[in-house]
Amino acid sequence: MKEYYKKIDKSFFDGKVTIPNQYADCFVASKDFDQYKSRDIIIRFKGKKYDGKYCFVHQSNGRNVLQISYDKKLVIELKQEFIQTYFAIESQKLLKEKDKKFQTKLLGGNQEVAIFRAIDDSTIELSTFIKIETSYDNIFKELVEQNVFGWLSKENNSQMITKYSSWKSIDELHKFEDTPYVVYYLVDDTNKQIYIGSAQRLGDRVKPGRHEIPNWNRFMFEIIHPEFHAFLKEIEYHSIMTFAKFLTNNGNRSSLGISNYKLVNKDYKYYRD
Repeated sequence: MKEYYKKIDKSFFDGKVTIPNQYADCFVASKDFDQYKSRDIIIRFKGKKYDGKYCFVHQSNGRNVLQISYDKKLVIELKQEFIQTYFAIESQKLLKEKDKKFQTKLLGGNQEVAIFRAIDDSTIELSTFIKIETSYDNIFKELVEQNVFGWLSKENNSQMITKYSSWKSIDELHKFEDTPYVVYYLVDDTNKQIYIGSAQRLGDRVKPGRHEIPNWNRFMFEIIHPEFHAFLKEIEYHSIMTFAKFLTNNGNRSSLGISNYKLVNKDYKYYRD
């Protein structure tokens, strides 16, 4: 099986990995590969499949080199898997911003390594070869999952919502109780009810048996960027307003009534008919 051992670096967490020329044929061996077009591929990591691409990038020396790119979902998984390298790189980036002469560099003995294996011309198996573990890994992984450190990346600075969760069962609430600065949505599937709220800590506000919607059974949440924490209540009310325009609601506000679900919030501050 053909493989390439990749030392983890900044580009790895940007979703792009350049394959040295001596390994390129291992991944795109077919002669019909057009170097001027990208090719969709599948990247397998820990039993899951992620979208990726092959493409050739033109370098300043006049050569084309093979580049593998992959989606943000896989990037998040890789940040959690190689958490020590991720935080080392981000910390050094901050130092570099303060000291323009500082050079980002990881010590060889502290470098984590991944393996890219070519299964066929359109499938890659990505696995861990060297991983540095500490007693703090689980805490760091949870913070990455919640995108608490999203502010470190300049491309995220304009995003008010740093992360959207999927719909979760009430049985999973204990896993997310410490999630900070959220707008949350509770659903009672039996009585067809929806409730919207906000919290500086999810578990402080979201509890089984909330009197506004006592039989809720599912929830989801949006994590607010630190730059917008001061506007948490305003963001909550904007969501309430939006839902009220489409759903029958306890605020007796005009709506399109497009669903048999009812918005049970009673506070409609800022709402304008």
